[in-house]
Amino acid sequence: MPSGSSERILAKNTLFLYVMQVSGYVFPLLTFPYLTRVLGAERYGTVVFANAVMQYFSMLIEFGFILSATKTCSERRGDKSVLGEVTFCVIGGKLLLALLGAVLLAACCALSRNFRKDAVFFVLSYAGIVLSAFLPDFLFRGIEQMGVITYRVILSKAVYTAVIFVLVRSPSDYMLVPAATIAANLVAVVLSWIEIRRRGLIVPAKVTAGEIFRHLKESSVFFLSRVAVSLYSTLNTVLLGFRFSESALGQYGAANGLTNTCRSMLSPISDSLYPYLVNRKNFALVRKVLLVLEPVIVAGCVLLWFIAAPVIRIVCGEGYGGAVPVFRAMLPLVVISLPTYLFGYPVLGALDRVRVANTSVIAGSAFHVAGLLALHFCGRLDFMSVPLLTFATEVVVFAIRAGTVAKVYAEKRAGASAMEGDLPK
Repeated sequence: MPSGSSERILAKNTLFLYVMQVSGYVFPLLTFPYLTRVLGAERYGTVVFANAVMQYFSMLIEFGFILSATKTCSERRGDKSVLGEVTFCVIGGKLLLALLGAVLLAACCALSRNFRKDAVFFVLSYAGIVLSAFLPDFLFRGIEQMGVITYRVILSKAVYTAVIFVLVRSPSDYMLVPAATIAANLVAVVLSWIEIRRRGLIVPAKVTAGEIFRHLKESSVFFLSRVAVSLYSTLNTVLLGFRFSESALGQYGAANGLTNTCRSMLSPISDSLYPYLVNRKNFALVRKVLLVLEPVIVAGCVLLWFIAAPVIRIVCGEGYGGAVPVFRAMLPLVVISLPTYLFGYPVLGALDRVRVANTSVIAGSAFHVAGLLALHFCGRLDFMSVPLLTFATEVVVFAIRAGTVAKVYAEKRAGASAMEGDLPK
């Protein structure tokens, strides 16, 4: 494929990812302040805690397929039979993992009061997660057809938003929040498979248990990486949820929600570059992206630090003043996000150093867990210390990734110099 054509595809897919990400920003910007106001800090804290727990079940069912299967689909994009085999193996694997997740959730509800008192809420939340197992996003990402995902995501988020605004009217309606997710995911699944059939993207395949387990094995290293990442993101919310009241957790959730919104605006760049770099190895583009965008990100975070109070008040409403210092403490995470994302799977994956991308977050998670234990035994595990520890963990992950990239390039330069020395004079 000509270079100009491939870069146009990259630009188009990045645009689609940004449209999708903007929709992921606009719709939550409508529902987030609505829910904080209508549900109040206590019931919103319940939603925050349940969503944090569901992230673990989502990771279990996803099992890293969004990375492993995307890579396979990108490399074999011209073979519809292979694409069909990968698609059905991944869905089969996700359903097996969903069954395991159901058993784990039942055990949690039976053994823990935090789960048992809102068991129905957790079950409804899990149903939405199970539905997402049928979403073949890895296929569309691998063949660089991000437009399909974008249109589907916008419509499904519109459905979620409509259900929230129409049905959630008071704190007692909090059960309808996961019901809205179920409705949105059902729409997303139906639309995705209609598009696959209409475009004839795959040849349906019968797969065996052995093939399913082979894909599970291939994806396991990515799964471990995702779990490790959660140890310094989602685990924070879960641990704080066990330690503090639901009202206090609502304050933390408000700040965390705004921070994650800022960080999510950067992920389309990484997502679109991943399949592009796997195929084209154009690493100079990564340097250009960082040189252009990182100064803008730093300036934006400095501005947000100064206007944090009015931003929290406007977005979340009154009664969330405690979220202001937490939000400020989380802003350094936004600064380091883009280089950490880019030096992960996009760059290291294209350099055949996927293992380093995975082990970097495993090392980071070990550092983070050690830090959480230290904070706990020192009596300093709170809403201010945890964000600062999380930033330190991100620095560790980035340092490992950047150091590996620098080492690879140093080895290549040394190899090139040696070859030049062997040439006849």
